[in-house]
Amino acid sequence: MSDYINEDFIEFNEFIEELASIDSYMDKRIDHQVVAMQVEKITTETACQLSIEVDLDGAVSIGTIPPMYYLETSFMPVFHNIKINFELEENN
Repeated sequence: MSDYINEDFIEFNEFIEELASIDSYMDKRIDHQVVAMQVEKITTETACQLSIEVDLDGAVSIGTIPPMYYLETSFMPVFHNIKINFELEENN
């Protein structure tokens, strides 16, 4: 993590990895039967706050955090809406 990004934020790529970290195949045994689901595609849309910082060498770091609360103040944070599509890709 960049020294410039607020410690409450995580790097944007980690945020995406967390959103995408689901099992594509899930099953559960219920009363001698197996219920299974295979996820092929997920579309999610969420609000987030971004922290975009440039260090002394010109490298850009993007941090993000989901909105933790909504409290109207005189200086409101900017929430960005992102939509992400995850699709299962078979490795051949």
